[in-house]
Amino acid sequence: MPIGIERINARRPQPNSRIVFIKPLPGPTAAFAQDFLERVAAICHPIMKANHLSIMSLEEYEPNPEFIGRNFNAGEIIQLVLKTPYSGHWMSFRSVVMVMMHELAHCVQMNHSGAFWKVRNGYAGEMKELWAKGYTGDGLWGRGKTLLSGEYQGNGEFEAGEMPRSLCGGTYRTSRGRKRKRKGGAAEEKKPLTYAERQQKRIAKKFGTNGVTLGDDEDNRVKLEDGKNPKGKPRVAKSARGRELRAAAALARFDQQQEEVKAEQEEGDSASDTESDYDDSKVKAEDALDLNGSKILDGKGHGMIKVCEGEDVDDVHVKEEMQELRDINDIAAASEKTKIRTAMVDKQLLSNEYQDNQNLSDEASTPLVEKTPVPETAPTTNAILPKGPSVELTCPVCSMSNDSSSLLCMACSHVLDVRKVPRHWKCKSEACAGSLYVNSEDYGLCGVCRTRKPD
Repeated sequence: MPIGIERINARRPQPNSRIVFIKPLPGPTAAFAQDFLERVAAICHPIMKANHLSIMSLEEYEPNPEFIGRNFNAGEIIQLVLKTPYSGHWMSFRSVVMVMMHELAHCVQMNHSGAFWKVRNGYAGEMKELWAKGYTGDGLWGRGKTLLSGEYQGNGEFEAGEMPRSLCGGTYRTSRGRKRKRKGGAAEEKKPLTYAERQQKRIAKKFGTNGVTLGDDEDNRVKLEDGKNPKGKPRVAKSARGRELRAAAALARFDQQQEEVKAEQEEGDSASDTESDYDDSKVKAEDALDLNGSKILDGKGHGMIKVCEGEDVDDVHVKEEMQELRDINDIAAASEKTKIRTAMVDKQLLSNEYQDNQNLSDEASTPLVEKTPVPETAPTTNAILPKGPSVELTCPVCSMSNDSSSLLCMACSHVLDVRKVPRHWKCKSEACAGSLYVNSEDYGLCGVCRTRKPD
């Protein structure tokens, strides 16, 4: 957790101790977005802890065709887009996590230089190692999928035309005045002064340069003593004449310093007529604007400046990152399809095993009947009789082919024949309006939108 920040009496355990706030956009999908961001925060915790990274606020940003993530003040706020801009579908979980790695690298390097890509690729490599180990988070977030996470973790790559212009929308920092350089080029690098040089500089600043011993200069002594010209040097340490001479010299030095300060002020005023220490017009011109045209402000109401523009689509590193994102989506989609096929095969094997057990039990319960001898005949060949055409039921919801004796679809659990399953119910939520999906009586949540069964 960032220095100076501590959460007390939190209502529920946090997915990442180095992220203070997680803020989804308000609306009907806020619960999904909250779960999405918490999953992202949970899986990023080992990387943030190992690299000493902290985020004040991880926020959801509205879908747009320009970017997926952006960073403010080197990690004070990181914003992520969770939905595709046109269809509104949830993005692939792994693709958003890789964008998170990009924005975490901006906490170290707020540009897209070679040093930035080195950091970003390091974080991405660590994340791939966590995926290979099956890591999803610590504690509560290490239990795999939830009812909500299934809505976005199974998504594949972007649909045609939905890939944003760039993954990163840039980095921003709070606006602050910057002094302009004086005419004449950049200042030369100053060499460190020795102790003796620093003492001489201090004396020269306080008493001036080219000074002489008090009483040695006859002309100055006559001026200090009001035109008198006594013989000999005064006893500076004790005599009244010496004290008066020192006081007069101090007043003379003070008047001289006043004249120098006044001259410097006049010179500065003349210079300020042509240029200013702060270029206010330039700061205002650089104030960053959001996609809707409004000025981007920090938590204190100060304007923000765009430090780094979006990515260059022709850059080699950017092309590699986009290709890596596509490969990750393909792998995630293939993995999800493999899991579905495996579940279908397991279910079919269980069904066949149950049928075999039933046949064995029927044979065991059949009484033994004495067989009559069959007269011997000429040997015949074992011909395989053709079987009749098998009847299959196609699910109208997911188009899955099921056995004719199946009551529920083996893929989506839709009730295939309501006449055979009289105890069923249909969801009346907005998400299921017009849907053909029918739930079985023993299902407490809708198989499509996860809405609770009405009482």
